[in-house]
Parts: sequence; structure tokens; C-alpha cells
Amino acid sequence: MANASIARSTSIRLAAFYISLFLFSFLGANFVAYNMIAAYLYERLDSHVMERFREISSTYEVSGVDGAAAMIRSHGPAIRGQETLYALKDPEGDFLAGNIDVSTVPPGFSTRAPTSHEAAPNNYRLYRKNLDGYDLTVGVSYDDTNRLRSIALISFGWATAIVLAGGLGAGAVLAFRTRRRIARLSDAMKSVGAGDLATRLPVSLRSDDIDVLATEVNIALAQLQASVAAMTQVTTDIAHDLKTPVGRLFLTLEAASESKDQTATRSLIEKAMSEVSHIAGTFEGLLRISQIESGARRSRFAKVNISELVAEIHDIYSHIVEDAERSLVLSNDSRNTASFIWGDADLLKQMCVNLIVNAMRHTQRGSRIAIGVTTQAKRCAIVVSDNGPGIPAAERQKVFKRFYRLEKSRTTEGTGLGLSLVKAISDIHGATISVKDNRPGLIVETEFPRKQ
Repeated sequence: MANASIARSTSIRLAAFYISLFLFSFLGANFVAYNMIAAYLYERLDSHVMERFREISSTYEVSGVDGAAAMIRSHGPAIRGQETLYALKDPEGDFLAGNIDVSTVPPGFSTRAPTSHEAAPNNYRLYRKNLDGYDLTVGVSYDDTNRLRSIALISFGWATAIVLAGGLGAGAVLAFRTRRRIARLSDAMKSVGAGDLATRLPVSLRSDDIDVLATEVNIALAQLQASVAAMTQVTTDIAHDLKTPVGRLFLTLEAASESKDQTATRSLIEKAMSEVSHIAGTFEGLLRISQIESGARRSRFAKVNISELVAEIHDIYSHIVEDAERSLVLSNDSRNTASFIWGDADLLKQMCVNLIVNAMRHTQRGSRIAIGVTTQAKRCAIVVSDNGPGIPAAERQKVFKRFYRLEKSRTTEGTGLGLSLVKAISDIHGATISVKDNRPGLIVETEFPRKQ
């Protein structure tokens, strides 16, 4: 199984493929180079033959046939492996000088072997030509040329062997290292599969494709870990937050079941219905937040004038805020400005309402609540502020968590999901939300990218 696994390894296959490709390319280059060297050696041999032939023919032109014959004789008798062969015949075909029988040698260049004087078969390059009726033949041994060709062939063979060995070694090392890295990635993913979401894939300093992939997976794992942690926290928060109303509901229904007074029973049932409504509101808020966070509402996005939207919210809720013995003012004249963003008008209205209601719940009677829009070249923001008690700096980012409440706000109404919904709406619009000190009070600013 291990051998089969190694054979199926992508790194092994890639290494084998590239080694084979390089080897065939190298062999092809060697083949071309070898043939070019061989052609050059044969060309050089022909030049050497012609040099010897011109040497004899020049002597013939200066000293006549006797001088040419004397030069040929000066090279001595033929022996096995002799480098140069000569033959000179007169016009009648009589042998004058030399060390080969040229009866079977054709005119011009040839590679046929001589048949006498112990010359090795097929081992000479010959050139035969007529000089004023005299027949001159010159031959040079192939031995040096063949020796150089053999050396070149052996050199190419050794080079191929070295390249193959080096390629196999480098490929094996590369495949082993890649396989080892993949094994570490696999081990890390097994740990994640076993439930350890804190595990991260190892990333080297190479910044190669595997590292890029590992980095992306680590980002996804971090997001998954955060999501699972948030879900776990939400589950815990739901259990904690609903424990009290469910307990009250149980006690109320128990009291109603034991009551014999019809009026008291009706009152207890109404109280139980109120508790059920509170619990239902909690789950409705959670479902709405989940729907928004899933991005399902993006299909309803359109161009929205938030200045006009904020002015509309002010007109509707100013009387409601006044009934709660507080005031709601438009912090700037949004009716005469146009600040467009890309978004869902209903969700943006819900966000503004939640911020106003949150300010109402956490301010004293007579407090002033302001809502307005600030506009810059590329950004615009919805700003809701109040002059209430505010929030401590250490607590400001925590208020957007589900079911989070300040200790002093435990007795106020609500599910603890209002600002979580605001944060979800802000996120789906690509906005940034910040909580600042109003000295006194609080400023909640939600900044959106502006649509021209």
C-alpha cells in the first residue's frame, strides 16, 4: 500500500515527468551535437587528405614524376595502422611508388579499404585523381577521427548518466520534501477534522504555491474557528438569557394552574403570554440577524438617499420619543442634502430605529437624542448621539455582541440583540461602525462608502 501510495503521489509523478522530459531533451541535444562533431571530424579528415594530395601534386609540378615518386618512397613501407597511404601509377598503369593497391579505388573521394600491404579494412579515407596521365591516390587513416568520435560519444554517455543521476537525486529530494510538507498539511487537517480548530497549517518562508494555499486555508480556519466560537457563545448566551424568562414562565403557569380565582388566573396567563412574547422576540431577533449575516438581503440593494431616509425616521419617531419624555432632533438639515449609498432601505431604517430605541432605553428623562448625516467626498455616515450616561471605553466594542448588556442595564427591557442587529446591518453594507464619547453621552457613527 505504501508503494502504491508513493507511486500515486503527485510530487513523484511530476518529478518523473520533468526528469523524463529533461532527459529526452538532453539526449536530443546530445544527438545533434554528436552528429555535428562527427560531420566536422569527417570534414577535417577530407581537408587533411587534400592537403597530402596537394603536397604530392605540388612536388610533381616542380620536380616531375620522379620527384613525386621520391617523396612517396620517403614515407617508407606500409605497416598495419599506418596513418597515410599513397599510390602513383604511370599512364600505362605501371606501379611507380606507394604502399596500396588502387585497382578497386574509384576516382575522387572514397572510403573503400585497400586490399594489400596489411592495411586494415574500411579504415582509410582515399582520394584518387589523374595528373597529366599519371594516377595519384592519397589515403589518410580514420583511426584518429574514429578515436575522437568515440571519445565524444563516451563523453556524451557519461554526461547523460551524470545528468540522469543528478536529476533522479534532485527529483527524489524534491519529491520527498514536497511529500513531507503535504504530510504535515494532512496531519494538520486531520487535527482540524478531529475538532481542534486552533490548528493551523505550517507555512514556510518559500512563499510558493503550497504556502499560498496553506495561508488561504489558515485564513478560512481562523474564520471557521471564530464562527464556531460565536455559535458556541450564542448557544451559551441563549441558554443563559432565556433561563430567567423560561423560569418565570414556568412559575407563572404553575401559579395559574393552582389558582382558583378567575381574575388572578387571567392575570397570570397574560403575564405568561408576555414572557412567551419576549422569548419569541429573542428568537425572531436571532433569525433576523442570521438572515442578514448570510447576505440574503443583498439582492434587494438599490440606490438609497440616506439623508432623506434619516429625515423620514426623524419625522416618524420624534413624537414617540417625546412621549417618552425625551427629544429627538435632526442634527443637520438632511432635507436639503443628498447622500446616496448602495443598500437596503428597510434594513437602514431598522438600524436607525434600533439606535434611537437603544438611546431612549439608556438615557434619563429630559435627555436629548440627535440623528443626522455627515458627508465627505467618498464617504457618508449616519450619526446617532445622546447626552445620557454613555458607555465606559472598555465596554464600547462589546455592546455589539449578542445578548451583551452593561451591568447597570440588566433591569431594562429588551433582548440584548438591538445593537447586534445594527452591527449585522452595518457589515452587510460594507460600513464601519464606531462608538465614541459624547461628553456626556454616546455617539454611534456608521460610515458607508458613498455612491455618486
